[in-house]
Amino acid sequence: MAFNDIEIANIKRCMEFFMEKRRPAPFIRDEIDLMYEIQDQSVIIKEVRSVMWRTIESPIAKITFNRKQNGWKLFAQNRSGEWEGMFSDLIPTFSDAIKVVEDDDIGIFFG
Repeated sequence: MAFNDIEIANIKRCMEFFMEKRRPAPFIRDEIDLMYEIQDQSVIIKEVRSVMWRTIESPIAKITFNRKQNGWKLFAQNRSGEWEGMFSDLIPTFSDAIKVVEDDDIGIFFG
């Protein structure tokens, strides 16, 4: 089941703050930037690069809502390109999950 209007508004509000803090400076955004998209029950954050007149999107993080357990699961891609869960416990709110990505204390998402 997709997100409802209230959930989407909350996600967009949180993502506005995240993007404001994490996006590269405006003068370099034509070479490297961040974007996000909402797909079904997930929010996927991607790095976007322009390389030789092509745009390359590389997923950085995925935050998925589990309706049954009413919590969020945070994923990062491993070297094989597969999504791997970051924590065994669910994160209670989307804003808590995006804060983990934003802080990136151990360099998983942004190196």
